[in-house]
Amino acid sequence: MNYKINDNNLIAKLTNDEQYALSYLRSADIRWANAFEDVLLESRDKISQRLITSLHRENLVQSRNHSEIINIKNLNLDVAIKQTLVLKINFPKAKKTLYAPISGQHAFDRIDVEGPFYFEYNNHLERILHPNEILNAILIEAPNLNNDASNQFKDDMNNSVANMAISLSYQSITLSQNNEPLLELIINAEDSYLRSEQAVVEGHPLHPGAKLRKGMTPETAIDYSSEFGNPIAMKFILIHQDIAKVQSLTRPYNDTVFTLFNGLYEAVAKLLTDNQIEDYYVMAVHPWQYNAVLESDYANELNEQQLIPLDFDLYYYAGLSFRTLMPQRPNIEPHIKLSTNVHITGEIRTLSEQTTYNGPQVTRILNHIKAHDPLFNHIQADTIVEMAGIHFYNPEDSSSQRTVKSEQLGTLFRENIYNIKDSDTIPLIPSSLVANYSNNDEAPIVTLIKTYADKFNIKSYEEACSNWIAQYSQALIDIALPLYVKYGIALEAHLQNSIATFNQDGSIHTLYIRDFEGLRIDETYLNQAGYSTADFHEKSLILTDQAQTVFNKVFYSSIQNHLGELIVTIAQSSQSNELEQHIWSIISDIMFEKLQDIASTMNNNDRITKIKSVLFAPQIDYKCVTTMRLEDEADYYTYIKVNNPLYRKLN
Repeated sequence: MNYKINDNNLIAKLTNDEQYALSYLRSADIRWANAFEDVLLESRDKISQRLITSLHRENLVQSRNHSEIINIKNLNLDVAIKQTLVLKINFPKAKKTLYAPISGQHAFDRIDVEGPFYFEYNNHLERILHPNEILNAILIEAPNLNNDASNQFKDDMNNSVANMAISLSYQSITLSQNNEPLLELIINAEDSYLRSEQAVVEGHPLHPGAKLRKGMTPETAIDYSSEFGNPIAMKFILIHQDIAKVQSLTRPYNDTVFTLFNGLYEAVAKLLTDNQIEDYYVMAVHPWQYNAVLESDYANELNEQQLIPLDFDLYYYAGLSFRTLMPQRPNIEPHIKLSTNVHITGEIRTLSEQTTYNGPQVTRILNHIKAHDPLFNHIQADTIVEMAGIHFYNPEDSSSQRTVKSEQLGTLFRENIYNIKDSDTIPLIPSSLVANYSNNDEAPIVTLIKTYADKFNIKSYEEACSNWIAQYSQALIDIALPLYVKYGIALEAHLQNSIATFNQDGSIHTLYIRDFEGLRIDETYLNQAGYSTADFHEKSLILTDQAQTVFNKVFYSSIQNHLGELIVTIAQSSQSNELEQHIWSIISDIMFEKLQDIASTMNNNDRITKIKSVLFAPQIDYKCVTTMRLEDEADYYTYIKVNNPLYRKLN
């Protein structure tokens, strides 16, 4: 692409995705279209920022080896840069040098940068106008990466930029008259939990495909993405028992589902007799999937009435996890995870057979552990029940067809947070704690800490930060670490897979971990602890014999991602250069003490010793999200060693 930019920073040439989005917005709302153009360059910079951060942190194409941090005073750049430090990365083969202003340096070798970004080559400086310019330089350095995977990655960034601009421009219009902190907007909403999910408009904070919606038009992306807050008419269908597999936590599957939804049984009874009802299961279907996939891919089953559409729609809303839908309070029916044939972040978001089949079984094991192990008494953490699951399974399909069709049609029913939280607490998705909007950059986590400092009369903001995050971290560690150490269960407890409830004084009340699709279980170790996995799905990727995989799962999601993102935002809100490492030292102490508590209930001291040696080592593994995409290793995690802020000397 050839780019040029005029004095008003308006981009003169658009990508196909950008043009498609702009054309739609012009037909729908000219004010929105104008706002889209205003934020487009910012959106490109936000995706470039994620790519540059990953590039350096993952040492992709030896970029860290070819980089240095330079004070702006020592650079003769003919541009205004407000930051003091600049990350300089040389691309020797491309004969280019990238300059990225540094907004912060953080734990696990993370350097945050912010646009505008620049390339220097042929003795002149040029503003980087699109992340694909950076990708092109990467591919010159490593021609072996110039393949189908990198072509797809390029398309992904194009799509992500366009959707980022749609989201940011929508937010700028709808909140143009607001300037209060984001937390106030959330708390004052009719449903604070749902509003918190809708407040996270920028998606994954580190992934260059943060706003990917491949396979959707701008119109359908707006219809079905959380930040736009549109009601979604969720569909229900009947599926014959001969072509379905089900699991439920306590009662039979249909009894469970009929109890969850008022009027559902009556809708089924209009179509079938009591005897016929016994031959079918009922399942929810995302309207995107219903319209785009059901009729085309399941025509035979529909013709044979093995699948029967129901005249029963429920108005739900999208969560931050695109395929998870939830009602708006006062409706407290379940949250529902569904299959959608849409490419989001790094993969197609269908629903694996193991997810719907294993969810209730994992729930049963977790509930038993929490009820019988004193380590889980009186902690400020819990897990959220997955009550029932179902997926399509036609044994007469070919093996290749069977997998695809099974994953395209699945439903998982999860407990609604309003059924389990204390009535006077505020529920939020932790992803929203680090969000903000253009008229107020105070993240909700900062507002909570200020409230906490005021309620407990803590004069020092840094002291309040340390105390607040220590309590929050204790809650997360109290649930994640014993499950991993003692039972071999690694929850995928990142920001998006959690719900936090807060007291009116700003402190944490309870941290709930949800969504068991991506967890990992050391199967042998869990079996030795007395819990059978014999009835788990035969394709259970969550079961493994790779101990390092289990450790990396719990550490990356809970510590590096969950706590790491919160601590970065806290550090950015403070003038102290020592606060971030001070907080990590506190967390190191909490984890060390928790391991001592766990050890007192176990006989396997060798396991504790080994975990300590990895957990508190000078360096630790970091998951390389961009390298995995370029190397086309989405199903296999790639790691690099980074400096460990939890490091402590062990006797």
